[in-house]
Amino acid sequence: MRACWIVLLSIAALPALAQPAKPPVTTAVPDRPLPTLNIVVPERDRQAVYAYYRAEIAAGRCPVPLVRRDKACQAPPTTRGPWKLDQPLADSVKAEPPPAALIAKLSPSPAGYQYMRVDTDLLLVGIGTRIVTAHVADLSRL
Repeated sequence: MRACWIVLLSIAALPALAQPAKPPVTTAVPDRPLPTLNIVVPERDRQAVYAYYRAEIAAGRCPVPLVRRDKACQAPPTTRGPWKLDQPLADSVKAEPPPAALIAKLSPSPAGYQYMRVDTDLLLVGIGTRIVTAHVADLSRL
């Protein structure tokens, strides 16, 4: 009787073993950009940037990126910056950190981001990705 049950169970298991395994169902990931962090720059930070540069000019210093023309500091004539929001900076774009005294007056940048100056714009840029996340100030508007 026991041998009969073993034979019946093995016969019942044969169709399951004979069928090929179905491949796992995968969902295709659409080709779209990753979501970005929505960072809002407080107006207090913008005012701190403008106040810092105006104080430097009033003290007789002409901070970078401004140039001295006819006894006055002015922004160099430039076209639209070589950057776009939510896009990485090109490798050819030179980004420099702003002065440490200015960074001390600004809100701390979010983890993984830093303040950078590109031409006459102060931006918040991703550290490893160089993705422009926020426009802090335009120094040509001093």
